[in-house]
Amino acid sequence: MASHHEITDHKHGEMDIRHQQATFAGFIKASTWVGALAIVVLVFLALTNA
Repeated sequence: MASHHEITDHKHGEMDIRHQQATFAGFIKASTWVGALAIVVLVFLALTNA
């Protein structure tokens, strides 16, 4: 019976991570836009004495 902690034939660096990299790049881009939008909103509120 196979154990869950059994040594496998995994070789470091062979996994295809293009999807993970694209997802992370999208996350960083979205975070940048949200941060910039928050700053713009705060500046607008400061200028209108809200």
